[in-house]
Amino acid sequence: MKPRILIIDDEQLIRWALDRIFRQEVFDVDAAENTDEAVRFAQANSYGLILADLEICGDQARTFFPELLHDQREAKVIIITALPVDQAELQLGDFKAHRIMEKPFASEEIRAVVKDAIGGQGREPQA
Repeated sequence: MKPRILIIDDEQLIRWALDRIFRQEVFDVDAAENTDEAVRFAQANSYGLILADLEICGDQARTFFPELLHDQREAKVIIITALPVDQAELQLGDFKAHRIMEKPFASEEIRAVVKDAIGGQGREPQA
């Protein structure tokens, strides 16, 4: 069974595109447009993977991700950002994401990164 994915991004087009990509891969997907909505989703569901825009967190990234993951012990986090990776790492502080991806990226690239993060887990589409 594929893990459930939480997408966190304030840009509606990016949420829509990622949602579509991963629903085609037969994932269960939730998409949050802000950190408050992301926390509500995380309190109500269990996620195996969280794709999050770093800029949505502002200066709170160092505390937001550890708090979000408090009840999401199995979740891996992939950060998507317009910042260079070294600047994103500085903003994250001690928090270590599974991967940091710079925008823009191709759909095949994000698919490959997600498959790597979940270790090839999957389920076949239901007939």
